[in-house]
Amino acid sequence: MNFSTPGAAGKKLGVFNQIIGSQEITFDNPNFKDVMNQSLRNLFRKHGAKVALYLVIGLILIDTLLTFRYKMEMNQNVDAQNKLNEIAEHKGTIISDLNNIDMSLRGFLLVGNEAFVGTYEKIKSHNGPTMAYLEANLPPIGIPVTSLSNMKKMLSQYFDLMDEAISLTRAGNKDAALKIIKEDHGTQVWETYMALSGIVDPVIQEKKAEAQNSYNTLLNMSLIFQFILFGIGVPVLIYTIINLTRTQTKRANLFTLLDQQNRKLIFDSNHPTDFDDENYVINDIITNLNKSANFIKGIAQGNYEVKWEGFSNADSEINKHNISGELLLMREGMKRRQEESVRQQWVSEGLNKVAEIIRDYQTNFEMLCQHTLSFMIKYLQAQQGGLFVLNDENEEDKYIELVSCYAFDKKKYVTKRVEIGEGVLGQIFLEGEPVYLTEVPKDYVTITSGLGELTPTVLTVYPMKQNQTVVALIEIASFTQIDQFSRDFLASACKSIAASIIALQSSVKTKILLEKAQQQTEELRSQEEEMRQNMEELEATQEEMRRREIAVK
Repeated sequence: MNFSTPGAAGKKLGVFNQIIGSQEITFDNPNFKDVMNQSLRNLFRKHGAKVALYLVIGLILIDTLLTFRYKMEMNQNVDAQNKLNEIAEHKGTIISDLNNIDMSLRGFLLVGNEAFVGTYEKIKSHNGPTMAYLEANLPPIGIPVTSLSNMKKMLSQYFDLMDEAISLTRAGNKDAALKIIKEDHGTQVWETYMALSGIVDPVIQEKKAEAQNSYNTLLNMSLIFQFILFGIGVPVLIYTIINLTRTQTKRANLFTLLDQQNRKLIFDSNHPTDFDDENYVINDIITNLNKSANFIKGIAQGNYEVKWEGFSNADSEINKHNISGELLLMREGMKRRQEESVRQQWVSEGLNKVAEIIRDYQTNFEMLCQHTLSFMIKYLQAQQGGLFVLNDENEEDKYIELVSCYAFDKKKYVTKRVEIGEGVLGQIFLEGEPVYLTEVPKDYVTITSGLGELTPTVLTVYPMKQNQTVVALIEIASFTQIDQFSRDFLASACKSIAASIIALQSSVKTKILLEKAQQQTEELRSQEEEMRQNMEELEATQEEMRRREIAVK
């Protein structure tokens, strides 16, 4: 027998099919019970605590309803008992009033005291309301009003006779009054009352028994359900407590793991975690994720000064291999590359400017040296410098000559000769290696400004080489350190300046040689002209001598 579930019912069973699997559901299928059991086990494993709590809540609600119903039934039972007791009390008032009337009238006849008549009248006045009460309340409990007719009739006749006896007594005819009393009409009233009681009393007892039985039944049901609630609720509560304890343990373990992974993978603040406050763990993770996002965003926008809030040098080791440490390492790398790029651009721009100066003054040695030195000092933000070039005009007397100097934006044309191998400059020229001094002797060099003379804190001397041959030296004095990028720039610039100096010196030498050759050529030409003239004069003289000799002969 297969289920066929079109429409909305099919949709509902579709969810059920997803729970128990795609296997066909049939009552004849031997795996049906196993599938159902497995589904129930999965349900209780995942939602056991909820089911248990819902069951306890349901039982408590049912018990509350039963308790409310029990209280209502108890109130109804009390009201019914009170009502039945009132009916019995009003019914009993009839016979008690009858006895009191009999005693009052007998006292009046014996002593003639009108007070006994007053008691009679008072009792007689109560009879009407009593009968009216019984007429109103007997039908609701199943006793017809007609059952009171004989009682009302007998009481009316009895009161008439008693009124007559009082009237006779007041008229002085006590014998007639005593005769009425002696006839004992109260016995007939009593018999009628007993007949009425025979009808009313069984009904009252039956109604009391019904109300009590209903109350007892509901009380027993409530007690039974209390036992059921206790029998089911206690194990359910125990299971719920165990399940909640297990869940709390798992939750605590989960948050401990989250905190550990947060510290291991994102950022470890090196502060203790309050695991009693789960929001602290969650907010800490969210805060670290926001820090990561803001840090990455800052780097993406080119802000390499962005900081990870709360990250200190003391945390660097414990956060070395998590996201915060890697991001900081990446920032430092990108910052370093950016600085290298900026410095490389700075070096490139400086070298381009040096090349431009070389092009502009490639035919003027003095201007070339002056402008390249001035630019180098300013570009390196130094304060003083000098350019020394090898003077080898005399092969027998080579020396290093100061061709240009620069100090505080003022040129100083100073004639200075440095012998090769003497002093710091002469030794550097021989060795061909740059020198970078951070402790400059006080008497070596001073920088003069409006504040007086000061000794620089840094002195660097770079040889300018061409094919491993030193052709010049540049000396730079500064109050600030010259970093490696600046020194690299200085080395590259020196190569270009050395090549330009060699080229310019070669050009100058070539020009000088050409000028000398031209001068020698002119001198030879002049000498040749002079010799020609001398030859012509000599020939003329010889011709004159021959003519004279001929004339003599």
